[in-house]
Amino acid sequence: MGRYCFTSAIEQGPNTVSNARNSWHLSGRTGYIAAATAALIGLTSPLVAPAQAFAPDLSSLAQQYMPASPLDELGRPTPETQDRVRAFAAQPWIPEDARNAILSSLTFLAGTGDGNGGVALPQGDNPYFRQFYWPTVSARCIGGTDAATGSAIAVPGPTQIPAPGAGEGETAFLFTALGTPPAAPDQGGMHVQWFNINTLQTGITPLHNNGINQDGPTTLSGTGHTGKGLVIAILSGSVNTTEARCDFAPTVAFLDVK
Repeated sequence: MGRYCFTSAIEQGPNTVSNARNSWHLSGRTGYIAAATAALIGLTSPLVAPAQAFAPDLSSLAQQYMPASPLDELGRPTPETQDRVRAFAAQPWIPEDARNAILSSLTFLAGTGDGNGGVALPQGDNPYFRQFYWPTVSARCIGGTDAATGSAIAVPGPTQIPAPGAGEGETAFLFTALGTPPAAPDQGGMHVQWFNINTLQTGITPLHNNGINQDGPTTLSGTGHTGKGLVIAILSGSVNTTEARCDFAPTVAFLDVK
């Protein structure tokens, strides 16, 4: 039996950015993780060579450094993007901790690890979902020594999964901290800040413990009243496992809510 389980929906009103609190204050000991995550953002383009003594042709640069898509339809890096990430991580000036975080994140996101790269969705007719573009990492989250990799998806409604589900014009957000123990009952530090480009509507959706993966890993979810249209979502903040509080750097998704 899979680890994915569901509970009844919770009522949750819309939250606006104007009254939102900033939720991605990272502790000093996780600063290098933020740098590693930022590096993954930049790696959706090829590595840029050192500047030349002459002015380059900008049209040729645009063609060279702006690939059609560095990600596949599920938001996973293409083989070419994976090669660029590995090349970046191999640079001698990259700290070993950051290099390990980058390569671990790549292994997870590309699905090339030991098969424990994420929380499996139920078998059968699964809902359309959009994976956030890169995983995020929290240092010393597991047992006070090991880093945890976080993964997130967004599921436009109407859908019953993941709990608490989402109605028409809503979006369910799900975050999992891989390798961690179960989620503590008290949550509220992990949020999704979103912006609907079509309607100009904004809001913040807090993620809570809705009974998903009760035996672990820590999994939080929430429903955002995003409305229909193209939505930009930024997930960041902290989760409370039964052992520790873990801070995660931001990750981003773009999705079409129909």
